[in-house]
Amino acid sequence: MTQHQASDDYEARLERTEDSPLKAAARWTAAIASAVIGDSEFEPSGTQVVVYSRIDDSKVLSMRTSNLEEAERLIELVRKDLAELGPEDFLSEWGQADEAQRS
Repeated sequence: MTQHQASDDYEARLERTEDSPLKAAARWTAAIASAVIGDSEFEPSGTQVVVYSRIDDSKVLSMRTSNLEEAERLIELVRKDLAELGPEDFLSEWGQADEAQRS
């Protein structure tokens, strides 16, 4: 008998964040300042990894990142855990990341 995997219930996607005008201006300022000093850590538009339910397409959790490279690394980890963990274990592990971002 095969174990029920979290990937049977959930899928992870990369999405652009919807920032307020003030937050968008701050991100642009940080991106320009970062580029001036030769660091590409910040990007003008935010990216997040979002996990959705395959049943009703509802958002289960989301994790913001500072740049696309970080988002790509994070989604690989999320998808790996979706494939390897059961739904309860996945939410127990990754739900903590979602809660930390709300604080």
